[in-house]
Amino acid sequence: MSSSSSDHEAHMLMQYISDAVGSIRDPQELFRTVTDKLRLVFEFDSAVIITFDKERRYSSVFFEMLRFKLPESIERKNRPVAGSWIEPHMADASVSVLNIEAALGLYPADFPVPKMLYDLGMREVVLSPLRTGGKVIGFLNFVSKGEKNWSESEKELLASLSSPIAVAVSNALAYEELRQREAQTAMQLAVNNALLTIKDRSRMLLAVCEQINKLLPCTFLGIRVMGEDGNYRIFDNFMRDAGTGFVPVSSLEQLNLPDAGEIARESFALIATSPGFYSGEDFMDLCRKYRLVDLVREKFNISSLVSVQLWDIPGSRAGLIISSAFRSFDEHDLATVNLIVPQLSLALQNYLAFEEIDELRRKLEGERTYLVEEIKASHNFEEIIGSSASLSAVLRRVSQVAPTDATVLIQGETGTGKELFARAIHNLSPRRERMLVKVNCAALPAPLIESELFGHEKGSFTGAVERRIGKFELAGGGTIFLDEVGELPIELQAKLLRVLQEHELERLGGKGVIKVDVRVIAATNRNLDEEIRAGRFREDLFFRLNVFPLAIPPLRERREDIAMLATHFASKFSREMGKPLRPFRESDMMRLREREWKGNIRELAHLIEQAVIVSEGQSMDFSTIFSLLPPVMEASRAPRSKTMHEFELDVAMMERELIVDALDHSNGRVSGEGGAAERLAMHPKTLYSRIDKLAIRKRYQ
Repeated sequence: MSSSSSDHEAHMLMQYISDAVGSIRDPQELFRTVTDKLRLVFEFDSAVIITFDKERRYSSVFFEMLRFKLPESIERKNRPVAGSWIEPHMADASVSVLNIEAALGLYPADFPVPKMLYDLGMREVVLSPLRTGGKVIGFLNFVSKGEKNWSESEKELLASLSSPIAVAVSNALAYEELRQREAQTAMQLAVNNALLTIKDRSRMLLAVCEQINKLLPCTFLGIRVMGEDGNYRIFDNFMRDAGTGFVPVSSLEQLNLPDAGEIARESFALIATSPGFYSGEDFMDLCRKYRLVDLVREKFNISSLVSVQLWDIPGSRAGLIISSAFRSFDEHDLATVNLIVPQLSLALQNYLAFEEIDELRRKLEGERTYLVEEIKASHNFEEIIGSSASLSAVLRRVSQVAPTDATVLIQGETGTGKELFARAIHNLSPRRERMLVKVNCAALPAPLIESELFGHEKGSFTGAVERRIGKFELAGGGTIFLDEVGELPIELQAKLLRVLQEHELERLGGKGVIKVDVRVIAATNRNLDEEIRAGRFREDLFFRLNVFPLAIPPLRERREDIAMLATHFASKFSREMGKPLRPFRESDMMRLREREWKGNIRELAHLIEQAVIVSEGQSMDFSTIFSLLPPVMEASRAPRSKTMHEFELDVAMMERELIVDALDHSNGRVSGEGGAAERLAMHPKTLYSRIDKLAIRKRYQ
């Protein structure tokens, strides 16, 4: 204190400080005012007030009035009390004066303050304890370029003046703690409201980001949930966008990384093994440990990070990553994040549970729809019929491959029953308790095949109003039968190849891969060797499909089976139409055996069905049918036969003429005595069905 100072002036200064503490509400304004007054009494260049956390383990800067600029290398963060020059004075009641030059080399490298001050030209630090309630809550520090000899009276005056300052600091800390608690409560309520009311996951997490950012201003927030199979169920990222708040982003796109798996592995390793807060050198250590963190630091100038585990339970682990480019996180920030962990964890677990239930519901609905379609579908035959040598050879190969998971490629002409052999392989396999899902690659428009096979997410394309699982997921644990695989567009063949190679797929619009356990059976009536030469079919896909080839012989190569097949179809259609089973004449059976059967078994089934419809006598009547058919084609003279489509049109036309003729003779009456059903020896319900199928005008009773 200057020699002109008096006890009266000291008393006035004490009174002034006490009045300022009682009247000035803003802490920063208060301490600026107090510091200016203290400068009139004491000689110093800069002033700093530091405070401690509740456990008195860390110190932080509460207020500072500096006449020098801190170097950029010095990070503003909470520093451990242990190992600092404050530690020896924690129990002191008196003012302490430290020589900065003498302090050099006395403290560990993680306490850089003495060297920093010395390099700035500072030579002395005065520590005045701030005591309230019998406990030191902080220190008022004076920093000076020069050194002076502090008298005991000056130290006592500074100690006495520190008492009202300690009260002001204590009040400010209490107020800040109260304000922080209110803000945390508000954040918890807002987060809880978002979790309960917003159903869309992305929008819900965006709202959570905004609330967290109010207390922990940050640059990035990531949510990670990993399933027991090692695949991510949630891998969401949100980044602050100037002027618009947070927006969802793809980390793969943002970092230009080709390997999504690397991001996934490192991201979860960070959560699982390194929870906590990281700033300064700790953050740099983290960068050296994780390439992903280092890439983020380089690209976005991230300098601090908080990693929190949401849960780690059997079958699932989850975590939260928050990072910033403009502030250092500390234990208080970590504690703030932990306040919402229970709510966020419960909400995400509920969301995933509902998603899993919804996924199962969709799958069950898909299975139900598929099974209903299968039941409604008209199969030309119910079981493999025949005992020929060529058929027996094929059945032997079926029995060999069925117990395995090998991919099978069935090749054969149209109408040979390729689907029936696929069903036989499935029914004889260990997967028979699961579904056999059929996909006709030729029956779907090219734009829809990918969605049909692999599924799509809501909004992935126009008309995608909800998530849909594809046929590969539907067939999980079972078998998928890709009929007419030769019709698959070339651009989708690569995606099918990936499924066969990696046993994983991606839904249209999806963010991650889905593991699938499916056996693949493919079938085609095309010559795939010619398709490969023409560039319409990938050779590598052919080799993947053709693990176990199965060639189905045409009907003309198994003529000894024709009688058995004809008898089988006659019994089937007679039963369906409610008509008596009539025997075949030997001459008709001979003609059936002699035909070339370009339409194979399907053509034979249609012809027998037609004969069952028109036959009225004691035996099957083929007279009208044979008269309408082209002559038998022999190898030596083979006129052009009708196509299968032309043959089916002829059959339908003749059936239509027979029914119309019977209706005309019965004056439009279908059932009852003298009705068309009686004339055709058919059950009335069957005839009504045929009338509908053939689109005969509804003028009959």
